[in-house]
Amino acid sequence: MRIVREDEISQTIQGKKQDFNQMLAVGIGFEVEEVDPNGVASLKVTYRMFKLKTPDMVEYDSTKPDSASKNPLGQMYTAMIGQSFMMKIAPNGKILELKGIDKMLLQAAEKIIEAEDELITKAPVGTCKKNSAPEAQEKISKQERAKRRIEALNNRYGSREKRAEALKVQMEGVFTEEKIKYVFSPWRITFPDRPVGIGDSWVSKMTLAWAVLPVEVDSTYTLKGNEKGIVTIDMSSKRDLDDEVVSFGKRLMKLPGSYHETLEVDKTSGWLIRSKAHMRISGEMIEQGMRVPISMESVITVEPMK
Repeated sequence: MRIVREDEISQTIQGKKQDFNQMLAVGIGFEVEEVDPNGVASLKVTYRMFKLKTPDMVEYDSTKPDSASKNPLGQMYTAMIGQSFMMKIAPNGKILELKGIDKMLLQAAEKIIEAEDELITKAPVGTCKKNSAPEAQEKISKQERAKRRIEALNNRYGSREKRAEALKVQMEGVFTEEKIKYVFSPWRITFPDRPVGIGDSWVSKMTLAWAVLPVEVDSTYTLKGNEKGIVTIDMSSKRDLDDEVVSFGKRLMKLPGSYHETLEVDKTSGWLIRSKAHMRISGEMIEQGMRVPISMESVITVEPMK
């Protein structure tokens, strides 16, 4: 499946309005490895592609290797392609557990180190000035010089293993468990605990990526259609101005708004076929006593990858 989120954001700081856009697309492969007697499914989840556009309009596309050098996070996202973790999902669609994230990030860090070492090995030797580094005083091969530079880089961290661990820590800031769940929030469906017919509704609490923050909201699902093996469901949520304030680091955010999503589900398997959601938020961010009006419109789509 491909999950795409496009945000249009506007904020006003000290009377000056700032508008910017951002986009994140993630391609994900799912493989059911086991279903226990209680119906809990263990899924192997594998990253297949990434595409992103940051507010400063720097783009990255994992299908275009040359774009990695143009984005500060490009090397990190490239290393995540092909990496997997395990997810446990209850029969009602709730994510119960994520496993193997540490191992996945360490493997990705190893890939980054291998790519860095390869660049050092392929780098031109260049010319060396008198009284420069000791290695320049010797007549050594390009391979030996690259080997020494890689060893020096490893020693800077204490060892190659500690170098990988330091990279893993950096990646944890981007691929936290909460952020991974945030990516998957538009993909999962909470099913009712009883049979329902056309026009029937059910309510469930779920965590939505509300203005890129995980926020628990009451969501109302309504069964709208059931034709040719495809079930259509509408889902809507909203937050009022007096709802709980959300904390984001040292910032507090009051985020009233609405969320509406249409989902198509395979009747036999319960798997999502595709969905499209619209989210509109208009609130304020509070930091050090300063109130910053902020509004956001987001479109989130989930669809099969070709």
